[in-house]
Amino acid sequence: MTDKIMKHALRIVLQLLIDIVIVLLLIQVFNMGYSFSYKVFTDSCVDLRDDSQIAVTIPPDSTTMEIVDELLDAGVIEDKYVMIAKIYLSSYHGKLLPGTYMLSKSMTQDEIMKSLAGIDEEEEDAKQ
Repeated sequence: MTDKIMKHALRIVLQLLIDIVIVLLLIQVFNMGYSFSYKVFTDSCVDLRDDSQIAVTIPPDSTTMEIVDELLDAGVIEDKYVMIAKIYLSSYHGKLLPGTYMLSKSMTQDEIMKSLAGIDEEEEDAKQ
């Protein structure tokens, strides 16, 4: 009889441990999702104090992934996947132009996308 009780108690403890691990994994997944979404829907820059100009060249016929890789290599963005999501969710998707751009780490992600789309601040102000 004690063997049966011990097996049952062990089964309950093991199930409880499995449930706790599942809950902790779910919390971690939701935390990562929130963090990613927060980064996508806020406009940030790499270093607000570093306004040194960096030349970034976008070759013709570049895909969005290749453009983002160039930006990441230049150090003007921090997270490749956040920038890809921002581009796909923005009105600049498919409008990024090839060329050489002078960007800086103090530029926000939206400012970088505007530059790559060939939109300057005066045009943007005129539209509003």
